[in-house]
Amino acid sequence: MADSISYVKSLPETKLSKSEKKKARKQAKSRHTLLRHEGIHTSKEPTKHLIVGNGGLGNGVSRDDLKPLFSQYGQLTDVVMLPGKPYSVICYSSIHEAISAYENLQAWQLCSTESPASGVILYLSYINEVPRPKMSSGDRSLPPGLILIDDFITPEMEKELMQSVQWEKQESCQDVVQQTLKHRRVQHFGYEFNYATNNIDKGNPLPDPMPSLYDDVISRIMATGLIQFRPDQITVNEYQPGQGIPPHVDTHSAFQDAILSLSLGSQVVMEFTNPTDGRQIPVFVPRLSLMIMTGEARYLWSHGITPRKSDIIPSHNAMANSDAVSDDISKTEDGLTLKHRGVRMSFTFRAVRGAPCHCGCPTRCDTQQSSATADLRPSDPSLPALPTSDLQAMHLEETHVHKVYNNIAGHFSETRHKPWPQVTEFLKELPMGSILLDVGCGNGKYLDGNPGLFSIGCDRSVKLIEICKERRFEAFTCDGLNLSIRNSSVDACICIAVIHHFSTENRRLAAIEEISRVLRPGGLALIYVWAKEQERQQKKSHYITNASHKTKMVGKSVGDTTRQTEDMRRDEKVGELSEGLLNEDVKSPVSEDPYLNCPTSPNPKQDEKGQTNLKVNSVASASAFNARTQLGATNSDFTVENEASDVTVVLGNEDATIHNDNNSTTQSRNNDELMCGGGNLRTEKENMRTALSIHTNRTEFENQDMLVPWHLKKKTSKKSSATPFKENGQACVEDTPVYHRFYHVFQEGELEGLCERVSGVTVKSSHYDQGNWGVVIMKK
Repeated sequence: MADSISYVKSLPETKLSKSEKKKARKQAKSRHTLLRHEGIHTSKEPTKHLIVGNGGLGNGVSRDDLKPLFSQYGQLTDVVMLPGKPYSVICYSSIHEAISAYENLQAWQLCSTESPASGVILYLSYINEVPRPKMSSGDRSLPPGLILIDDFITPEMEKELMQSVQWEKQESCQDVVQQTLKHRRVQHFGYEFNYATNNIDKGNPLPDPMPSLYDDVISRIMATGLIQFRPDQITVNEYQPGQGIPPHVDTHSAFQDAILSLSLGSQVVMEFTNPTDGRQIPVFVPRLSLMIMTGEARYLWSHGITPRKSDIIPSHNAMANSDAVSDDISKTEDGLTLKHRGVRMSFTFRAVRGAPCHCGCPTRCDTQQSSATADLRPSDPSLPALPTSDLQAMHLEETHVHKVYNNIAGHFSETRHKPWPQVTEFLKELPMGSILLDVGCGNGKYLDGNPGLFSIGCDRSVKLIEICKERRFEAFTCDGLNLSIRNSSVDACICIAVIHHFSTENRRLAAIEEISRVLRPGGLALIYVWAKEQERQQKKSHYITNASHKTKMVGKSVGDTTRQTEDMRRDEKVGELSEGLLNEDVKSPVSEDPYLNCPTSPNPKQDEKGQTNLKVNSVASASAFNARTQLGATNSDFTVENEASDVTVVLGNEDATIHNDNNSTTQSRNNDELMCGGGNLRTEKENMRTALSIHTNRTEFENQDMLVPWHLKKKTSKKSSATPFKENGQACVEDTPVYHRFYHVFQEGELEGLCERVSGVTVKSSHYDQGNWGVVIMKK
């Protein structure tokens, strides 16, 4: 008893100090975080394995920060770094060594001035089981046609090449052409690459010859026997840490098959993306290496560098160009580490193409796209067409969905501010603290629909995500077919007015399957699509009923036009409940190029006969002709003139007459026959694909697949992309530019049928809501 009393009296002498209490609280919090978020149980008894809280790849701590520190206290058998995690695991050969490290490094603050992790405090705990990173062999595969040669040049040659680039020279110098881009510094040799046109002037090479040092490198490249054409154009890029380059495919018409990149100064991770299936492959490009892109890697896959200051890479790659002395564990371990980027210089070698490109990737090929559109006759409505393959679908959606939303983002956001009541009701019924993912969040109007939820948004449009971030929402950019979210990780999803932008049934099904993938078991998702049925139970939707507000622009005075514009803006607010567009639709205007989606003026001039005359190029005529036949007969005739072939198409109330000034022949056809490709207006090959029509706004839908016009306001948001241009290159200031978005409107039961085809999903309910079909699904 006396001993016990003596022990109690000694307690005040061992009382923890304020700093020790703080350290204990931090350690306890670290253990709690590991258990709650990662399911990792720490051990009260010492083991050979230490988990290092606050010391992982997820918060900028690398393997190089930890190994020298922990190796002081014993022999390391492993250092486990997990991608994206704020912790790591240190494994010792004995418990005694682990105890020594635990006692000496608890709450240790990293202080290396060379590491971005300087100042990070580490909190240690014992664990019994060591978590391992999931690394499949497929993660290390290269895109087809990509060749990577390590140590292609020596460090001495690297130094000589880097010193040969004289960045201080001005653009006016004759021996180099230097440009400073937003993300990097650039110089060109042989030919200048024009970033405005993404091409070169083949008839205007740079006056000075290629430096002899570069010729030596080219000769070394040719000696490999891996490429056919000798490079005669070089682009030198300098990247500071944190700089990158957007995903792109080198212009087909400008350069031959092989594109070569020599990496100097630093390693980097380059992301390759396959447009057909969305597959992404990160490729570690070591310093001193030569990367050769041929075949698919050159013509089909896009490549880019994400702007960041470090990359997560396999640890054996990190040692490839390291000057540090490695121990046994460094040579054998197969984990991950964080590698900080240095100043990197890349020499890109290319051979200028002298003939048209005939590659097997026509949707990526500017030569073949130009050739396809140049052959179109004025009356040919075959472009754009309903896709029959995944590549065609991706091209259509890129042109008539993704690019359009980036262009209209500011105006679109102004018209999307009132939440739909049934969507709001769904959000309010979710349990407090639920994680909500809004797929296709737009400007984020639903992300604050229930303050009790942890709401995250994603959208394909970079410009709309920028608007979300301005409004301080949690949102990121990604594709609806490849959500950057872990399996079974969210409690609920909403996907409002998104699925109908996918142009094939398989892609619409895949989008719903992605939503199911990220839902946890028991999680709910609300999906809305535009309905083909705009009248139900003898009641028309807002989209149709608001048509009465429209005032025709043709033949009206300036005052009438102003009133019509005010009506348009009022309708945008009144009719927002329907996905239907709330814009004036006198005649669908002529697009300069339906594939490039260039906007045009909706106010064509009339001649003294009352005919409406528009001069357009041959590509535009198809879109114009199709648009006019969809609108039906009006009091004014519609003329499309092709200057190249002297063919004029005049569409009147009943007939379409084709005049050919070369032979003075006249031919009449019914409008419907012309629109469907009657007679010889369309070739057999063109008839194999169904031409998309341009929908007349505020009318019932005649087809399920169509292009719907969006009339952009004159004063666009500062965040929208470049101002649209007319054919003569002047900005469209006075006219209202028009863009066309692809839609597939759903028939009754179609959305439920798609959802029922998704494995592991149950349709809980479906409903019709102001011209839209809505479905609630639950993951089993």
